[in-house]
Amino acid sequence: MRILAIDTTSEFGGVAVYESNKCLSIALNTEPASRYAVSLFGLAERALAEADTGFADIDLYAVSNGPGSFTGIRVGLAAAQGWAKAFEKPVKGVNLLEAMVEQACPAAEWAVPVLDARRGEFFVGVFHKAAGGPDGGATFETAGPAQLVRPDRFSTLVETISQGGQCRAFSGGTVACLIRSHDQKARTLLEGLPPDVLRVEAEGELLKAIVHLGLRDFMHGNLLSSDRLDACYIRRSDAEMNWRPTATSVKSP
Repeated sequence: MRILAIDTTSEFGGVAVYESNKCLSIALNTEPASRYAVSLFGLAERALAEADTGFADIDLYAVSNGPGSFTGIRVGLAAAQGWAKAFEKPVKGVNLLEAMVEQACPAAEWAVPVLDARRGEFFVGVFHKAAGGPDGGATFETAGPAQLVRPDRFSTLVETISQGGQCRAFSGGTVACLIRSHDQKARTLLEGLPPDVLRVEAEGELLKAIVHLGLRDFMHGNLLSSDRLDACYIRRSDAEMNWRPTATSVKSP
């Protein structure tokens, strides 16, 4: 089964072609995330050429749907949706925070992936270790929707998870906070945590993890039609936050 994996959520993304879990080719991005509208198709063509395959030979499109760059997410989803429709193939949107957990697979009961969301905020997910995956390995399940968290609230969130706190969803236990290797702001955020909280890096690009999660859902029939492929922005766009209704004058009768 051939999978085309796409990650345009940040400048550290790219495109890869996999045969099940075997990587056939990979084309990594070298430009800003805002340039994906120009570079993505070249990356895809390069990856397909190196794998000696074409769009029609792809059995599944697996694309990261965020969080991350608004422009990058939109470009990646639009491309995956278009290719899936054109070649009548299934498509799977993969949350980048979940891909970080899949990549790192930390030895802890709780995994808390953290991404710099800029503007002094962070994208944060919370995942709980499941009983065991289909292959006998550890898997994690989401414990709630991803959040936009300010630094002064982050340590409280981690403490609530590790000690159980007052939230029914959190039963306490070991916690691993995950960051990407290049994310210096997230690394700095973790410096203020207690020493018993594990620090784990999800190293390198996340295309392999995106493939694994896409393939897992494909095998379980958990796919959406390309028409229902949706983004996970978490934060509203500037256009939404800055929108103001236009006052309409009312004439007296």
